[in-house]
Amino acid sequence: MKKSLLISFILIISILLLTTLSVGAQTTLRLVLWDYDMSPEYHELIEVFEEQNPDIEVEVVDVTSQDYGDKLTVMLSGGEDLDIFAVKDMPGYSNFIRMNHLEPLGKYMEQDNFDTSVYSGLMEEIQVDGEYYAIPFRTDNWILYYNKDLFDEAGVEYPTNDMTWPEFREKADAVASGEGSNKIYGAYIQPWMSLATNLGVLKAEGEYTLANGEDYDFLAPGYELYLKMQYEDQSVMPYGEATTSSAHYRTQFQSGRVGMMYIGTWGIGQLISDGKAGRHDMNWGIAKSPHWDDMEEPDSAIAIVTPMAINANSDKKDEAWEFIKFAGSEEGAKIFAKHGVLPAVKTEDVLDVYTSADGFPENASAALEAKQLILEFPPAPNAGVISSIIQEEHELIMLNEVSVEEGIENIEKRIDMELNW
Repeated sequence: MKKSLLISFILIISILLLTTLSVGAQTTLRLVLWDYDMSPEYHELIEVFEEQNPDIEVEVVDVTSQDYGDKLTVMLSGGEDLDIFAVKDMPGYSNFIRMNHLEPLGKYMEQDNFDTSVYSGLMEEIQVDGEYYAIPFRTDNWILYYNKDLFDEAGVEYPTNDMTWPEFREKADAVASGEGSNKIYGAYIQPWMSLATNLGVLKAEGEYTLANGEDYDFLAPGYELYLKMQYEDQSVMPYGEATTSSAHYRTQFQSGRVGMMYIGTWGIGQLISDGKAGRHDMNWGIAKSPHWDDMEEPDSAIAIVTPMAINANSDKKDEAWEFIKFAGSEEGAKIFAKHGVLPAVKTEDVLDVYTSADGFPENASAALEAKQLILEFPPAPNAGVISSIIQEEHELIMLNEVSVEEGIENIEKRIDMELNW
């Protein structure tokens, strides 16, 4: 009798202990981001999510921006314990789908009656073969930034919301001055492929994108413009110097020695946070993306979608879904907006938060508007291959080692051989 009572007592204690442990247990989600330490919006997003979900802890794997795509691919292919990750670009997104690294989200969306309409068509833009694989949490339009003080010193009128690319070149030439260590550049062209190809995609107004795989003549105007600015006007840093010195748009513009830069709206948050941190004291403004004279809809901009996805090999998919759903919600959007990051959800309340952020340029909200948003590189099965080929030829064109015509011809030939042989 005593023995059975003792066994019963031990069983009861064991059950109580297991219950206590299970109540206090936490699920840890591993989230991969780039430049986390420099991104206060992510810190707050995670903090608020953990407060609302005390049974979930989010552990961040921080990767540098320049290494992000390659390192994330290696980690996923190697089976590293990861649950969620931000997708940096559409070629990477396409590759991850092809490699079966992304968890399809249809069943989660259906069970939660997930409303895709709040993303103004972005969900449909990244849908592949009828399935959703990620939730947009931020979008960026490419816009123009300018240093008001340099324009004032040069006696040049500020860029407007209705400016052409040839006018951009003229203003850069007018603002540029000096030589050597005293050089003031009229503009800084970050040596990314996008800086040149965007201009061609913009001119094509969505009829052609980098994923089309055939005719790339539409890229010529952008390259011709930049090469003239580089070699004829000398109003921008030479491409070779920018690459060998690892120059970066953020430090170049904030140095106070660059008149303009064409970059995504993510630059707004960087300028605001860096200003608060005392890294610059610039008097800066923003304007809409310049356009081409013959565009049917001149009020257009290149858009970039940044979504968040669940690792198909995660064993915590339900919890991961809760996090990416929160990141892409209106509540999450307000957190991003507060830090100067343009979110994917753009309700009136969200935009009010965004434009009222301390440090946002006065009377500049119109620069964020565009009647037509064009994805530079929509999802495509061969996006990674196409992107690599264009990148290689882009470098040769910008270094003036091949002509624009030769470079585009090489792009077309190489893509044709890769896709059709």
